[in-house]
Amino acid sequence: MIRKIPVILVTPFLLLVGCGDSTKNSHSSAAFSEPLVATVLEKVQQEYVEKPDEQKMLEGALNGMLTALDPYSCFFTPESYKIYIESQKGEFGGLGMNILLIDGILKVVAPMDDMPAQKAGIKPGDLITHIDGVPLTSIPNNEVLKRLHGKPGTSVSLKISRAMGTPFVVKITRDLIIVNPVKYHTEGNIGYIRISTFNDQTTDKLTEAIQAIIKSLPKNLRGVVLDLRNNPGGGAEQAVSVSDLFLDSGTIVQVKSRNTAHNHIYKAKGKDLLKGIPIAILINQGSASASEIVAAALRDNHRAVLIGEKTFGKGSIQDHYSIGSHGTIKLTIATFYTPNGQEIQGKGIQPDILLAPVVPDPIKELAKNTETDDKQLQRAIDLLQGLWAVKIRP
Repeated sequence: MIRKIPVILVTPFLLLVGCGDSTKNSHSSAAFSEPLVATVLEKVQQEYVEKPDEQKMLEGALNGMLTALDPYSCFFTPESYKIYIESQKGEFGGLGMNILLIDGILKVVAPMDDMPAQKAGIKPGDLITHIDGVPLTSIPNNEVLKRLHGKPGTSVSLKISRAMGTPFVVKITRDLIIVNPVKYHTEGNIGYIRISTFNDQTTDKLTEAIQAIIKSLPKNLRGVVLDLRNNPGGGAEQAVSVSDLFLDSGTIVQVKSRNTAHNHIYKAKGKDLLKGIPIAILINQGSASASEIVAAALRDNHRAVLIGEKTFGKGSIQDHYSIGSHGTIKLTIATFYTPNGQEIQGKGIQPDILLAPVVPDPIKELAKNTETDDKQLQRAIDLLQGLWAVKIRP
């Protein structure tokens, strides 16, 4: 039985909103003393140009306090937490992309397969600088989510800054986001499995995909390509159970924290469904969190070869803490390390074979779906054919 991991690593919609904790702590630093806060509040009440909105000030203070820790620790108002929870259910109205707000910069981790953002040409690493013409710097953190979230059929305009390119504006129509985590087919005698996210259906769907591929090629299956490109992650428990499908033994991931109660080593307890058939995993800068756990687990256990680009580097765990009617805190409590002891957070996973995709012109690609990079996929297929021919396993 897998020990429960306390949080979903990324949301299917957004990784943002402000942060903070309004509860008292008798052990707090003097920097957070009530007299200091009261002094600042009194001065604002006396001298600010307009009558201040104290609730807005409180939320802003909480936001600033937790975002100063890291980009993933967040404070949700009751309203923003409701939107967050809705985005976890697999069906919601939105753009279909995972984003991260860091120091006032909204960065795209990855667009989701076949969703409005991907169809509009949004790519991993894109920076969103304006929403409906309003600079991001003028939008409070806890308002960003609400401006992107909306009813299917409505539209939002985003100004995009992309590396080595001219900023451009794209209008995206929101849609009902229904997440299908696994797709598969065969390429000759090679199986291809695409995992687009890690939700509560991923392991079951992946098991079905593996069984279907084996059934279609009972004697001729020479290898499997596991495509984790632009997969921003999801449930950590799913990352562990997915890795377990390809391993007979070995460490999957290590969890480490200042609070030793959170420390744990997750080991394989399943049975390799592919029985040693070679695996090539495709990764890129949009592969994050749960994707990085799976890629590292299979590589470090000599079960797969990694092809593509360095991954995003999101390897931390957040837990949620209710503060009653005031809202909810999402707080980083631990970080992930690969079986070989490499920290994932901020470092990412390097591929065994570096193969970057061709960078297209952003304007020409706005209306195209460019999820599949044929060079990377073909390299993986060729590699698997070669490994099979000489009876070598990763």
